[in-house]
Amino acid sequence: MSDTNPSENRAAGDTADNLDYDPALENIRSGVSVRQLVQDAPCIVFSVALHAVLLLALAVCYMPVIVDFRPDLTANIEDIEDIENIDIFEEEPVEMNLDENADIAPMATSIETAVTEIEVTETPKLEAATADLGNIMAPDSLISNVGALNGDALGGRKGKGAAVAQGGGSEASEKSVAMGLAWIAAHQLPNGAWSYTQLRNPDCRGKCKDTPLDSANKSSVSATAMALLPMLGAGMTHKDGKYSKTVKGGLDYITANLQLKPEGIVLAEEDSTPIMYHHGLTAIVICEAAAMTRDKNLAKIAEGAVKYICWAQDPVGGGWRYSPKQQGDTSGMGWNFMALKSAQMAYISVPIRTVKGCKHFLDNVVGAEGGAKYGYMNGNASDDHGIKRDIRATTSIGLLGQMYMGWKPDNPALVKGTNYISGWGPDTGNLYYGYYATQVMHHIGGEKWDKWNKKIRDDLVKRQVLDGHEKGSFPVEEGHNLKSGGRLTCTALATMILEVYYRHLPLYRKTTTIDAFPLE
Repeated sequence: MSDTNPSENRAAGDTADNLDYDPALENIRSGVSVRQLVQDAPCIVFSVALHAVLLLALAVCYMPVIVDFRPDLTANIEDIEDIENIDIFEEEPVEMNLDENADIAPMATSIETAVTEIEVTETPKLEAATADLGNIMAPDSLISNVGALNGDALGGRKGKGAAVAQGGGSEASEKSVAMGLAWIAAHQLPNGAWSYTQLRNPDCRGKCKDTPLDSANKSSVSATAMALLPMLGAGMTHKDGKYSKTVKGGLDYITANLQLKPEGIVLAEEDSTPIMYHHGLTAIVICEAAAMTRDKNLAKIAEGAVKYICWAQDPVGGGWRYSPKQQGDTSGMGWNFMALKSAQMAYISVPIRTVKGCKHFLDNVVGAEGGAKYGYMNGNASDDHGIKRDIRATTSIGLLGQMYMGWKPDNPALVKGTNYISGWGPDTGNLYYGYYATQVMHHIGGEKWDKWNKKIRDDLVKRQVLDGHEKGSFPVEEGHNLKSGGRLTCTALATMILEVYYRHLPLYRKTTTIDAFPLE
């Protein structure tokens, strides 16, 4: 076989047009191509440059503009007039940066700095508070899965059916709640308020028996709050529900009569003797309404009301009573502590120092049972005038407070305390005791709750007035100053007891999202 010529291989790979391949011709062609390339070089360079410029121009035109929106964090501190007046809404409650190891006693000198100052200039504009929800202050998880049992503490109010069936309610108890709310709504005054006495009501004029005199309790603001609590407990707000206009009228009355002070917002009349009782009760209403509707204006008022509660706390003992900074009692502690708990549910920050003060108070009114029983102003049920208070009520308040501050269901003192309550049993003649004890037993659950619930539920249904002008109300009982609170207070407390299945979800349910107050 002869050697293969490279030129023959080249020709074999060409198309039909190149079959007459000649090496000499190929050399000529190569030379011409080189010369032509040299001649055309300026044009090629110009073309490349022109296209490069055009591509660059197009890139500039269509490239997205990137602007740095990051805030300028180099502002001088002196340029800000009052840092504490800046509203900062976090996704979770912000804990105050306080000394965890601080003793309770120094509270008097530092509590003012533990709460954000509110610049008092004018009464907040509340038109939107009862007409428009406004902006959301907290994330959607505030009312998580509305109507579901795994929502937050107020989540059961919109889906009462499942909560009633699971919690131990009945068709009769729900009918009783509906009748109670109807009586309360029918006794609202034309100005949107309620009164502890029904003598002022143009549609009643004393038709309801056992109504207290005007002189017994003049606080129309706290009476309005007492009436609104069971409304809110049933899921009624100024935005939604059968009694939305009724609730709106009550909230309008409360917010129109608030007092703006350097120490915060006061939700009670200045001439109201037990001002902290009434303020705490009314603060619960504002906090719950803000939490349920995410109303930014109500939330702002709630913040001011909480600020005042923190300022008014007894700087030594950690409780509340009639006047600001007065030595506390368990009853005053109950209303104001529950206002703070409602504030926490509304994503309003509560200073750790204030919570530690509550814990300090409870630990100092413990009776001889090591945390199973609680007294009134000390370890026994007597007040500072030697008047005996109901140890059942004070014990129930104390245990409920400890549960909210983190006691587990197997805590020995809690087990012993709920054994006492179970042994005492419900007493529909003392609805004040029944109101707090029912919450404790509902949270603890199990056989104790089943036994307690059946009796108090059925007894209350039987005691409700079923005809006449008083239909839907509950008779006035003795109890803890219930006579001065009249039929309104007794009806509100009884109705809230029958709402316990959904008013607050059980603390120890596995899916609950209720958090204990932070103590550290």
